[in-house]
Amino acid sequence: MAGAPAIKNLNKAHLVEEEIVDEAYDYIIAGGGLAGCVLADRLSADGTKKVLVLEAGRPDYDKTIIRIPAGILRLFRSVYDWQHETCGEKACNGRNIFLQRGKVLGGSSCTNVCLHFRGTEQDYNDWKVPGWSGAEVLPYFKISEGDETGRNPEFHGKDGPWKMDDVRYQNPLSKRFLEVGANAGLGTNDDFNDWSRPQHGVGRFTVSEDNGERCSGASAYLSKAMKRKNVTVRTSTMVRRINFDSEKTAASVTYDLMGDDTCKPFTAVLRCGGEVLVSAGAVASPQLLMCSGIGPADHLKEHGIPVISDAPGVGENLQDHPAAVVSFRTQAKGVSVTSKLRLFGMTNPFPIFQWLLFKTGLLTSTGCDHGAFVKTPAATSSQPDLQIRFLAARALMPDGMTTFIQFRNTKDLEDGYSFQSVAVRAQSTGRIRLASSNMHVKPVIDGGYLSNPADLATLREGIKLGRYLGNRAEWGEFKGEEVFPGPNVQTDDEIDEYIKDTLHTANALTGTCKMGTGPECVVGPDLRVKGVNNLRVIDSSVIPSIPGGQTATPTVMIAERGAVFIRNPSLAPKAPTILDEIVHQAETTSEKVGEKMVATPLDLTDAHEAILELIEIWKKTPDPQKYLLAT
Repeated sequence: MAGAPAIKNLNKAHLVEEEIVDEAYDYIIAGGGLAGCVLADRLSADGTKKVLVLEAGRPDYDKTIIRIPAGILRLFRSVYDWQHETCGEKACNGRNIFLQRGKVLGGSSCTNVCLHFRGTEQDYNDWKVPGWSGAEVLPYFKISEGDETGRNPEFHGKDGPWKMDDVRYQNPLSKRFLEVGANAGLGTNDDFNDWSRPQHGVGRFTVSEDNGERCSGASAYLSKAMKRKNVTVRTSTMVRRINFDSEKTAASVTYDLMGDDTCKPFTAVLRCGGEVLVSAGAVASPQLLMCSGIGPADHLKEHGIPVISDAPGVGENLQDHPAAVVSFRTQAKGVSVTSKLRLFGMTNPFPIFQWLLFKTGLLTSTGCDHGAFVKTPAATSSQPDLQIRFLAARALMPDGMTTFIQFRNTKDLEDGYSFQSVAVRAQSTGRIRLASSNMHVKPVIDGGYLSNPADLATLREGIKLGRYLGNRAEWGEFKGEEVFPGPNVQTDDEIDEYIKDTLHTANALTGTCKMGTGPECVVGPDLRVKGVNNLRVIDSSVIPSIPGGQTATPTVMIAERGAVFIRNPSLAPKAPTILDEIVHQAETTSEKVGEKMVATPLDLTDAHEAILELIEIWKKTPDPQKYLLAT
């Protein structure tokens, strides 16, 4: 199997798996990424439920290169990266966009830039999903959070495992950027997760770090769960499909071993009443549903997959944060983080010693932990549409992801500073489709980048703002000369072409198993997959619309809520019943006349159709009185 090392002792490996599948489990978690780690910990905590976690990636979340935040420079396009690419982005001049996804326990929380954001309260209100308003999700953000900074307790928790801290290092260029941004009129913000104030302003970005180390889903949650006898974690295992009985109830999962060219299948079985929890992320979760027969029927039939549930929304609504870069070189020497990481063209050992001994210094930074949120003239709502991520380094290439990858192979680096503009409330959507019914074959990804013109307009304003900030006099001795886009890119059309040619991901993939109550939604407000039983999706793929900030912390919140819904179903929000819809129709489309509510003719028609539907269900229900009470 491509990308997986061959198993040395295949017979022994098969014997181990046969012991695993000889048991039955209360919960089988397909995917040991960030959400899967949260679920494994929370669902196993009382010791009464048997939990099996199946993760296709490696077990190495505790490797030093992952624990060091700056180690991210060596993680992209490594053995810890799925290395996905989109296929010929139409609005980006046909380019394939590289998508980094974590291939290790903890998933992308082991390979991201550690930024700790929730978005705003309005982001969740705008989901319009019952039970998921800002006020309803805030307690779960606080339960999960371990705030090390002493910020406002109204919006922060201090006892949770998902740590939040300020980076234990500030580059001189980053400090100067804060002065530049404030003097430029962007305002200041000392807590982007404080919902009592607007999000806009310049400030330091908090990070998911614990004592100067990366805080991942595996280190924060799964490491505790793995010590319990009722938890089994298997890595390098690819879940091939979810198996259903004749009642469309999830009964088991079939998986095989990465690196096993025989593809011998193993089947892990649920206990009676158990559930399969899909937590494989925005790319693999819809892929697994489709390979299991849940998805657009015509598409499944193209790949010879028997249809369990015709669910057109599976794989749709892919969202991300697109980004573009402005970068400057400075004549000041030895000031950029990239210069401080090199000594005579070699790796500088002193930052390594500082991190190993004290967990401080520049290795505690992923490089982009200062910045701003800005509402540009292109904004289509009252919220900021742009995030500026400041980097105390000159970009090697205008594609920010390529810069991260090439840095490790570059000996001599010019000093400088960069502004990564991120369309933080992007409105474009793409989709995931199968290339094969085999989960080992990567799916076809259409990122849909810039398919909504509003995103291009936001990034255009971001480029202009980056230039304005980079050229301000407050830089003093650090003031630089523009490298990207460069002096030949001036008009709006030229800026747009630059964006299309260099656009890259800010690694925030969401939305492909959309949560909600509409027909396009894959899961309901309780995270159950529609059309089948005992199956939920709980990860970033259920996010209906991408929040204005990096998406790791919202994913933790979703998993925390999912675990609560599973342990105590009475706390899970319910989708509206038919009678609720009738009442809603009357309330929202009728006119008040004096003391009476007079329905319009349209309302009467809609209500009549809903009542006829209710009568048909009544006729098919063995106990109509019981049904009426339930609804």
